[in-house]
Amino acid sequence: MGSRPSAPVSYRPTPTAATVYQSVVPEADYENLSNYIGELKAEREKKKKDREAMGFGGSQFQKRIAQYSKAEQDAYKASQPKKPPGSPGSTSTTPTV
Repeated sequence: MGSRPSAPVSYRPTPTAATVYQSVVPEADYENLSNYIGELKAEREKKKKDREAMGFGGSQFQKRIAQYSKAEQDAYKASQPKKPPGSPGSTSTTPTV
């Protein structure tokens, strides 16, 4: 019969220590970032003031919302049928006496 052939031998490289990378961020980059954030905040504040000057501030906005709501309610009431309460087709179920 014969003998079995020997198993194949595979050689693997021995593991080495991991390569460590370190980045150095200059201090000037932090200062530039801080200045840039300051500029963005100033732009945002300027845009907010411009919106308020055009009438889009908090209190003006609330007034405008109330006006829109009232106009919507008035339009809805105007679209309702003009029949006396209690008559056929009326939206009210109780007649006024």
